[in-house]
Amino acid sequence: MVHKDIPRLYPKNPQDIWVHFDRAKSHVAMLTQNWMEEHHPNYIPEDHWMANSPNLAPLDYAINGILKKNSGERKVTTIAGLSKVLHEVCANFDLGVIRRSLLSWESRVQKMLDKKGDYIELD
Repeated sequence: MVHKDIPRLYPKNPQDIWVHFDRAKSHVAMLTQNWMEEHHPNYIPEDHWMANSPNLAPLDYAINGILKKNSGERKVTTIAGLSKVLHEVCANFDLGVIRRSLLSWESRVQKMLDKKGDYIELD
């Protein structure tokens, strides 16, 4: 993500992009946090992460559903098969969806802050 996706999505200023994680075990692992600090210091550290909420994580509120829908009813039984399906789906993915979801993130976080961290409902 840091070395491939961010420069591809933001070629003019990849160093200015901030990265935010959810509380998945792989994200809270010290190895991950140390790597991010060394390779992409513009990430929001764990002690500044917000509460778990599907309305606050762009992958949850915008992208995962589209990936699932576009992958259809394919039954994947191997890692190679999963990789093939994901490559096909991602090759045709509208990057505008990603950009719009990221642009909406700040206002979503502000709504959560206005409610003092409580769960928020969004349309």
